[in-house]
Amino acid sequence: MLKAFSHCMLYASDLHRAVAFYCSNLGFTERFVAGDEFASLWHPDLALRIDIHALPGHQGSDMVGPIPYFLCDNIQTTLDRLRGAGLTVSEPRREGDSPWFATFLDSEGNVLGVEQVRDA
Repeated sequence: MLKAFSHCMLYASDLHRAVAFYCSNLGFTERFVAGDEFASLWHPDLALRIDIHALPGHQGSDMVGPIPYFLCDNIQTTLDRLRGAGLTVSEPRREGDSPWFATFLDSEGNVLGVEQVRDA
């Protein structure tokens, strides 16, 4: 039935601002951009695709949607880097024996997450 994760769809009120955010801050590259309507981004190290659709007037925090999580080696270093870029970042936390994780907002108000890789 299901084989692998395909991609994450996000919506943006400003497509080009969202593309710049993901490329500049998170290491994605443009696969293609279709005018002001649609973009597909790729992260070569993560082998991950994110597609972004323009939705005029969209405010991410007003809509319920997916929260893609990205793994990181060191949660504190990652959060410091995101804060240094001026992003809104939560404090790292754990739930029971879960790995450390935190959330942050992209340029459109969508919630994204980072999770520290578990020690082997």
